[in-house]
Amino acid sequence: MRKWFDQAQLRSLWAAIRATILDPERLRRLVSYNLALKVLSLAIAVSIWSFVNFGERDTEETVHAPLELRNIPAHLMVTSPRIDFVDLRVSGPRALLGRIDRDRLAISFELSGVRPGPAVFRVDADSLNLPRGVKVVRITPAQVTLELERVAHKSVPVHLRIDGKPPNGLQVTDTKVAPETVQVSGPASDVTDVQSANTEPLDIRQVAPGTFERELTLDPPSEYLAFSANKVAVQLRVDDVVVTREFKSVGLTVRNASLPHALRPGHVRVVVRGPKRLVDSLDLSNGAAYVDAEGQAPGRRVVKPAVDVPAGVELVSVAPSTVQLTMQKGNPADRESR
Repeated sequence: MRKWFDQAQLRSLWAAIRATILDPERLRRLVSYNLALKVLSLAIAVSIWSFVNFGERDTEETVHAPLELRNIPAHLMVTSPRIDFVDLRVSGPRALLGRIDRDRLAISFELSGVRPGPAVFRVDADSLNLPRGVKVVRITPAQVTLELERVAHKSVPVHLRIDGKPPNGLQVTDTKVAPETVQVSGPASDVTDVQSANTEPLDIRQVAPGTFERELTLDPPSEYLAFSANKVAVQLRVDDVVVTREFKSVGLTVRNASLPHALRPGHVRVVVRGPKRLVDSLDLSNGAAYVDAEGQAPGRRVVKPAVDVPAGVELVSVAPSTVQLTMQKGNPADRESR
């Protein structure tokens, strides 16, 4: 009975559809009735269909998984070029790929039992924290080779690097560095080649006489080496260059003479010592060498010549050390008038 009823309903429905198709006016009224609502319903249906079908369709993308090295033995260090990330090419529904927690996506290598030399590690996709339904298509690199070397330590002296020369007439007379030695640590093969720790260059082209201090940075060693200190204190002492100069024939003058007088000899040899900047500019031709005749009575006597030199310059010798001074009778003014 039910089967007959269903067939009757189908025949009735088909007859109505056929009548509607064959009657254009009736078809137009059916389509235009509640047209906006029908268009909206169709759009919603298409959107749902697209979301379901395209959202579930598998797609691929690349994610970067950070590489972590755990429990490296204290006496070893990795000397091979560092690899920070592994590229994972993953496949799955777009909705699932969007659920990948990239902050927790990491690849860890356990190094607690490694020995010096190369160590090869394969990247295991099963250890990755990926949503169910996401597959790993490709891993780059699929394996990582780490080179490990024994760590060594050595004390080396600190070498002060000086740039340029001090101004003319000055010289560096003393240098001090604290600390005088530092410890270098790193791969044993590299530590063996390190002979000193060099400071950054110290420019001394504009220094003045005296003692000054600076804090200098040590030149960084190679990528795998490290010093126990990054900076050192430097003390530098700068003094004048001391030179000796000889004046072979310096004319003698007589000061404070109240009588006519005469000197024999009238010239002396003078030797001085002092800072180069002062000695080089020293002029003894303007009466700097003299004998003092103040209070001398007429007659002959032996006196010591004196030489005026500026402060900082030392008078080394005067030769001859004595000269003969003759004081004559009479008034010098009267002699000049005659």
